[in-house]
Amino acid sequence: MSAQDRAPAYAISLLAGILTFIGGLAKASTSGIIKYTASGATFNNFVGNSVRSTNFGLAVSSAKISAVILILSGILVLVSAVVMSFRSHQYSLWGTIILVFSVVGLFAGGNFLTGVGSVLGILGGLLAIVYRTASRHVPA
Repeated sequence: MSAQDRAPAYAISLLAGILTFIGGLAKASTSGIIKYTASGATFNNFVGNSVRSTNFGLAVSSAKISAVILILSGILVLVSAVVMSFRSHQYSLWGTIILVFSVVGLFAGGNFLTGVGSVLGILGGLLAIVYRTASRHVPA
């Protein structure tokens, strides 16, 4: 089997990991895990004060947990896709890992990027699972 036969599963899974990771970073920045101050200091002070005054403690903490899960899921899908490209004999194993962490990312909740990334990860994982390493031959 040539590398071209394995390319769709690898490319889709790699894109899924990147999108899930970036979406997780975006969720982390909106939930307050990552502090940003460039041209948004007034906005941060306003939002931070209003959140603290309305006591959304559980919602903010669950958003932070969700952001961490999305970041870790994106990293694991990304690393699994890269390792999958080097170990062609273990394609179904790495496809299963990609599938599992994409489903975790889908249920962790997030934004549009993480949703698209999780769906692409499910698709890439399924493509890797059904990939067969048997050689092709043309009947005579």
